[in-house]
Amino acid sequence: MNPDHDVSLYSDPFKLLKDLSKKPDLVCVDFLMPEMDGKQLIDKIFKINPNQDILVISGQSNIPVVIDLLKAGVKDYIIKTEDLKNSLWKSVNNIKEKKKLTNEIKSLKKQLRNKSLQKADIIGKDLSIKLLNAHIEKAASTNINICITGETGTGKELVAKSIFNSAVNLSGEFVSINMSAIPSDLLESELFGHEKGAFTGADQRKIGLFEKANNGILFLDEIAEIDFELQAKLLRAIEERKIRRLGGNELINVNFKLVTATHKDLTKLIKQNKFREDLYYRIFGFPIHLIPLRDRRNDIPVLSEYFINSLAKQNNKKIPIIQDDAIKKLGNYTFPGNIRELKSIIELACVLCEDYIIKAKDIRLPNVKKAPFTEEKTLNEYNNEIIQYYLDKYNFNVKKVAQLLDIGVSTIYYLAKNNRIHLK
Repeated sequence: MNPDHDVSLYSDPFKLLKDLSKKPDLVCVDFLMPEMDGKQLIDKIFKINPNQDILVISGQSNIPVVIDLLKAGVKDYIIKTEDLKNSLWKSVNNIKEKKKLTNEIKSLKKQLRNKSLQKADIIGKDLSIKLLNAHIEKAASTNINICITGETGTGKELVAKSIFNSAVNLSGEFVSINMSAIPSDLLESELFGHEKGAFTGADQRKIGLFEKANNGILFLDEIAEIDFELQAKLLRAIEERKIRRLGGNELINVNFKLVTATHKDLTKLIKQNKFREDLYYRIFGFPIHLIPLRDRRNDIPVLSEYFINSLAKQNNKKIPIIQDDAIKKLGNYTFPGNIRELKSIIELACVLCEDYIIKAKDIRLPNVKKAPFTEEKTLNEYNNEIIQYYLDKYNFNVKKVAQLLDIGVSTIYYLAKNNRIHLK
C-alpha cells in the first residue's frame, strides 16, 4: 500500500455508488464483476459525478470496448498481466499528473480572467458606485446567494460577472441564462438537463446549466419570469445542491455560487401569488440594488467618455471629443433605458458626428413626451392598473367602469377572482 494514497476497497458496486458523495480522486473499476456489468457501473458513476476520474482494469483486450470507454470519459484502461502492480501505479501517477496540469491550467485561466476584468467596467464617481464596488468585493468573498435588483439597463449582468471575476475560490465557469428568453416548457431541460429518450426529440443526453456551473457561478437573470410550478424544483435544487436530469433517476451533486437578478418587485409578485415566498427568502441572501442613471447624473459625462473611447478602440478610429452642450443635453434626459440606452445614444452620436466632434445635434433622444409611463411593466399589468384606478375613482361601480373602458363586466370579475385587481 502506498502511503501517499488513501485507498478504499469495495466488493459491492452499490456501496461504491452510495459513497461517491465522498468525492474520490480516482475510481478503479474491474470490468468483469459478478454483481454488475462494468459498463453499467461506469455509466452510473458518470450520472452521479460527470467529472469523476475512472481507471478500468480488465482481463480482456477488446479494442472496440476500450475505444468506447475512453470516448465515454474513462481516463485509462489497463490489462491484467503479471506486471499489473507496476502498470496500475504507473497509470495512477499519470492520471494524477494530468489532473495536476489541468488544475494548473484552470488556475492560470482564472488569473488571466481576473486580469481581463477592467475595474473601469464598473465606473462612476457617484457614491453609489463606490458602495457597489465594496458590495461586489464582499459578495465575491462569501458563498451566500446574491440577488441583484434594478431597472432594465442598469448593468445587472455586468455586476454578476464582476462578482465572478473577483471571486478567488471559484474554479468553474460563469453560466448565465435569461429566464424570460426561454419558453417555459423548455426551461426545465435547460436548467436540469435530460437523459436520452426523456421526451420526444431527446436523442442524446444533455447536461443542464446547474451541472455546467459546477464550482462556478450560475446567473439566473429575470428570475421573476420563471413558471410558478418550476419554482418549487428550483428551490429544492438551491437548497439541497442536488439535481436530477429529466428522465433520470440518479441524484447529481452540484456546487455553485448562485446569483439572481430581476427588475421587478418580488414582494409584490409574492402578494399576487406569482412568486414563491420561500424561494424569495432563499435567493435574497445578499441584496445588491442598482440605482437608475437618472439618480446619478454626475456619472453621465464619465460614462459617455468611456463609451466613446471603447467604440473608437473597437473600430480603430480617432477618439471623438464631446462638447459641453452635448453633455448638457444628455444631463436633461431621464434615460428610462438607463446605461444601456446611454451607450446606444453615444454610439449613434459617434457615427453621426463630423470632424470627430460630438455636438448637441448629434445626440438623438427619443421623444419622451410620447412615453406616459416611466416604469417598465407588461401590457397586462398596465391594463390591470387602469381598471383598478377607475374602480377606486368610481367607488367600485363595476357596471359604470365596464362602460367607461368598453369592457365586459365579466372581465372585471374574472380579474378580481384571479387577484389581478381588487374589489371593495
